[in-house]
Amino acid sequence: MESVVRNMRLIWRAELLIIEAKLNIATKKIGATAFAGLIFIFGLGMLNVAGFFALEQEWGPVYAALGVAIADFLIAALLLLWGSRLSTGPELELAKEVRDAGLEELEAKAEHIQDEVMAVRDELLSLKKSLTAFSKNPLDGTINSLLTPILTLLIKSLSKGKN
Repeated sequence: MESVVRNMRLIWRAELLIIEAKLNIATKKIGATAFAGLIFIFGLGMLNVAGFFALEQEWGPVYAALGVAIADFLIAALLLLWGSRLSTGPELELAKEVRDAGLEELEAKAEHIQDEVMAVRDELLSLKKSLTAFSKNPLDGTINSLLTPILTLLIKSLSKGKN
C-alpha cells in the first residue's frame, strides 16, 4: 500500500510540474501578445500623427512619423512571431514520462489486487457451496470427510500387510 501512495504522490508532483510549465509558457505568450498589442496601438497612433502631419504639412514630418509607425509594426510582428514560437522545454517531457511510469505501475498494482480479490471471491464461493451442501445434508458431508481418510488408511494398511 505504501508504494501505491508513493506512486500517487509521484504522479501528483509530475502533474504539478506539467501544469507549471504550461502556465509559465502561457504567461509569456500572453505578455508578449499584450506588449505587441501595445506597440501596435503606438503604431496606429503614429499613423494618426502621420496622417495629421500629411494634411498639415506637405512631406516633412510625415515621413518621419510614417517611418516610426512602420518600425512599430515590425517590432509588433516580431514579438508576435516570438510569442507564437515559445514552447515548453525538456522538463515537460520528463514530467510526462515520470507521470506515465507512475500510472503504469499503479495499473499493474491494481491488476494484482484485482487478481487477489478474484481468488478470495472464488474461495468464498467454494466455501459457500460447501456450507450449503453441508446444511442440506450434514450426514453426507461428515461421512465424506471421515470416510476418505479412513479408507486411505485402510488401503495403506492392507497394502503394507501384503508386502
